[in-house]
Amino acid sequence: MTTGSLSGVSHVQDSGEQEYTHVVATVTASGSTTVYTPASGKRVRLHWTYAISDPSASSNPLIKVLLGAEEKFRVYALSKRQTVTGPVDGALIVNLSATGSVAVTALLEEI
Repeated sequence: MTTGSLSGVSHVQDSGEQEYTHVVATVTASGSTTVYTPASGKRVRLHWTYAISDPSASSNPLIKVLLGAEEKFRVYALSKRQTVTGPVDGALIVNLSATGSVAVTALLEEI
């Protein structure tokens, strides 16, 4: 049975599986933007990430995706990057080198 929606709500696949959280955000400011913070006492495991710059923009910022203090990806346009990290203390952060418009979607698991 699946419950929830794609706006940061946990999805339960069935009673024997882990709950996952889909994170959907648009990052526009230069610098670091926290797009997901785990609940107190929880760690995060990242399963996959999309980070796509607006194709109609005149320039695209450099995109850094961080989990806690650890940089996972550094790209100008990130299509789906599949990775399964170990549990990490900290938030999911997207850092833009300049103002832009970057659509971010990620699949996380709180542990």
